[in-house]
Amino acid sequence: MVKSVVIICQDSPIGKNSVMEAIRMGAGLMAVGDIDSCKIIFLGDAVYFLSKAYKPSVLNMEMPSNIFRMLELSEIELYIFKNALNASGLKRTDLIDYKYLNLVDSEEISQIIAQSDITYKY
Repeated sequence: MVKSVVIICQDSPIGKNSVMEAIRMGAGLMAVGDIDSCKIIFLGDAVYFLSKAYKPSVLNMEMPSNIFRMLELSEIELYIFKNALNASGLKRTDLIDYKYLNLVDSEEISQIIAQSDITYKY
């Protein structure tokens, strides 16, 4: 039986909804399924989604405010790859305030994936 799920996001949120869909999927799994934990790992350009400065409305894209409320309600743990954050030029203080937001290195990401029952890549 699947008890823990990891969703990996690495695509830029600009021009795509993959990060928002990953969060919707995670929230849905937590709400309907018999899942104990869902963790979302942000690699590559996906880290821009969590930037306070991210304003998709400039590109006529959906604002993520409902997605962030969904995160709060489902208490999904978010993990940002430190190297991706550094490569983006962002700092921890540039990111949204979210209780379950963690910065991790590659070893910690490997452990998270190894301990999960199933992993999805968005």
